[in-house]
This record gives sequence, C-alpha cells and structure tokens, in this order.
Amino acid sequence: MRHCHGHGMGRGGHFLEALVLLLIAEEPAHGYEIAKKLSELGVGFEGVGPMGNLYRLLARLEAEGLVQSEWDVLGGGPARRMYRITEDGKQRLSFLADRLRFQKNLLEEFFKRYEQLFGQGRE
Repeated sequence: MRHCHGHGMGRGGHFLEALVLLLIAEEPAHGYEIAKKLSELGVGFEGVGPMGNLYRLLARLEAEGLVQSEWDVLGGGPARRMYRITEDGKQRLSFLADRLRFQKNLLEEFFKRYEQLFGQGRE
C-alpha cells in the first residue's frame, strides 16, 4: 500500500482525494460523472480549469495504483475512461477516512468550545 507522499495533503486536498475515491468505490464512473457528483455535493467542478484539475487527480490516483481505468466504448458516444477503485485504493480510502474522522473530532471540539464562549449561530 502506498501512503501520502505529501500529495494533496494540504488545503483540503486529502478530502477531495478521499471523496473521489469514495465516489468511485460506490460505483465505477467516467470523469464527467465524478465531476457531476462532486458538484451535487457542493464541490465546484464546472469549467475547463476545474475539470483539468480533476483529470490530473485521477491520473495521479491511477499512477499510484489507487484506481484503474479502461476505455468505455459502449453507449454510442465518444470513448471515455471508466475509473474503478483498486484494493490499494480501498486501503488508501480507509487511511484517509481515519484522518478525516480525527479532523471531524477536532472540529466538533472546536465548535463546542466556541459555542460555549460565544453562543450558537454566530457566523
């Protein structure tokens, strides 16, 4: 299994990586379908720049052996890559889920203390 190597670990990168791996684990998908699901969750992936970022992330995940892709030529449209999670990808997702769970607990503790000081509902 491959660990972080520091890729995408800052500024929410590990969350995006975990989210993409989770979506692919739920159901193999094309890049466009993954972007659509991310957008539905409130993670903006519309436009050429963000789509390029997503495809770079997918290429890195594939290079690290966390996902694999194959050309999908069925369905009448142009051939598109279909991404599937690998066993290494499932292990990586488990590792990231543990990290995110730790961060979630820290956030909950932060907001509990914040609300004790300042009351709820402040933004």
